[in-house]
Amino acid sequence: MSAFEFRAKDRRGENYFEASSLFVDCGGTVSLADDRTEFRVSAPFHSSRGTHSWHEGVRAPIASALVDATFTTAMQLESQRDGGRRQLALWGTLEGTFVAPLCGLGPNYETVHLRVGLVADIVNDWLERCTVMVDLLDLAAQSGQLFTAPPLGASGAWPHPRAEPSAGDSVETLAVVRAMQSDLHDDARTREQMLTALHLRHWTSDFVWAGPGGIGLTSTSKGFVDHHQYPFRRAFPDRVGGGALPPGDHTGSTGHFVKFAQGAWAVTGGWPSIVATHSGDGWLGLPASGKSVTLRVFDFYEVTNRKISMNWVFIDIVDFLSRLGTLPKHIRGYPVK
Repeated sequence: MSAFEFRAKDRRGENYFEASSLFVDCGGTVSLADDRTEFRVSAPFHSSRGTHSWHEGVRAPIASALVDATFTTAMQLESQRDGGRRQLALWGTLEGTFVAPLCGLGPNYETVHLRVGLVADIVNDWLERCTVMVDLLDLAAQSGQLFTAPPLGASGAWPHPRAEPSAGDSVETLAVVRAMQSDLHDDARTREQMLTALHLRHWTSDFVWAGPGGIGLTSTSKGFVDHHQYPFRRAFPDRVGGGALPPGDHTGSTGHFVKFAQGAWAVTGGWPSIVATHSGDGWLGLPASGKSVTLRVFDFYEVTNRKISMNWVFIDIVDFLSRLGTLPKHIRGYPVK
């Protein structure tokens, strides 16, 4: 059995996806992936098909760079079965010592935490597709090699959920999240307008918004607006998406391909999620390029008393920089032959 195989094991009488086997050895009973499995991976890694390509293009480079690594799942939720289909979503961190180059970043020989988010599409206990976000920008910040402007929010580890999924109702949780996403599509342009925007009625007063490397961690409506929303909206005034983008075809090639809740937790994600013109200055320290772009985004939520109390966000910023032509030349992936 090779180290990069995917496994499921029995839990409450059902097979479930053993996500840690993405990156580290993990025992189990049922192999989930094969040479038909599609792997969609954030840049600069390359999307591919089959476990061999996954190993050569993603797992092996990470395993070589981070030694003695362990994967810790911070949040994991699973959809209800629809026929033989289900989705599993999670985020967590791979902790190891950074001893060899990864995607052009040099090692710092210290313990680092590589943040990862994923969505597994499982059909009759076979992994049909696995969509993975690797937060390379956060690793760049940890090792002193950030290749965007310093984040406006705080750097550092994301906080874990405060509540267990059982603390909430799935239908109600998803309704709160979808209502907030719908209200995000307002015409607020100024900072003052954004501080009183309609979508804020769906958040607790002390909510935490955990952004990816390059953006950072922030809290409350003031922090959210100042550290993310105002520069983001200024950069993409004509954006379409963020949950309101039509889902397109059932393969998930456009729009949101995951959108479900389990108890107090919810997840939505698009590949891409947002379509926009980069027509404003400032986000990530970049001048406006005037280019049409797409953004891949995963959002994980926790809902408390019918309001969003925590939001963890993955954005494929490396892919965005590549589309603009501003990704440093030394940042690269690992093509598979």
